[in-house]
Amino acid sequence: MATLTTNTNYLSPVEFQLVLNRLPNVEFFVQGANIPGISTSGTERPSPFKTINEPSDKVTYDDFTVTVLCDEDMVAFREVSDWLVALTYPDTFDQYAGLVPAPDGDGKKSDGSLVVLNSNKNANLTIKFTDLFPVSISGLQLNTAESDLTPPTFEVTFKYSKYTIEV
Repeated sequence: MATLTTNTNYLSPVEFQLVLNRLPNVEFFVQGANIPGISTSGTERPSPFKTINEPSDKVTYDDFTVTVLCDEDMVAFREVSDWLVALTYPDTFDQYAGLVPAPDGDGKKSDGSLVVLNSNKNANLTIKFTDLFPVSISGLQLNTAESDLTPPTFEVTFKYSKYTIEV
């Protein structure tokens, strides 16, 4: 049985930290992240009168997307793109060497955590991703007509096996 919350503070959309041992520069320059949705398709059970919907046996996780500020040397962008190239068919052994096993993964994949902070900026809960790997990195938009000097951002999309929420 669920218990009713006594906490009247709302979740702050700006209080979080991303922890990715494989991508320390992305971790430092992260600007936004999503908590992915979870879905199941359900199963239909026929009956003589109507179709009855039942829970399904498979869970599908949406992609994990992170928005990152681009630094002047594009270090964070290169970290992700090097990992992405190494996962495919690299042109050289140096590119493939980027898949050395990480402390929390097998080289191709890595674990990661999104730490959500409370109103006092203390860790409130942790969303742990298992077997993360990048599947896409967006392009960077450079424009001389911009009036603001806002640094460009890029998005990284990850696939993963599962995530768990730990309090």
